[in-house]
Amino acid sequence: MIEPTTAPAPIPSSPQQSKTKKRTNRSQSQWKSLLDDFHRSGLTKVVFCKQHGVATSSLTRWQKILAEESGGDFIDVTEPLSIAPATPPATQEGDPTWQVELALGNNIVLRVRSV
Repeated sequence: MIEPTTAPAPIPSSPQQSKTKKRTNRSQSQWKSLLDDFHRSGLTKVVFCKQHGVATSSLTRWQKILAEESGGDFIDVTEPLSIAPATPPATQEGDPTWQVELALGNNIVLRVRSV
């Protein structure tokens, strides 16, 4: 039978080495707020994390968790955004025409209509 052995605890070579970083438990809303701050900061992930005392792996993990919960960049537009007439307006020829205009940001507009 092999007896379990325990390695002796390492002796710190400096007073700073004996200090361990305190682990901070953040709630989901605190992580969301921290991620919002990160996106607004314009900093790289490494620089932001160093300034805020956060591990880059933790920030990345919470980015993935919150993106999955919110559906990522996907926006569900199956629900009506505004009240529109049930039938499209008639053109001069009497044929109905649908027109849709989506403002996508950065001065990009998508316009769709039937012909």
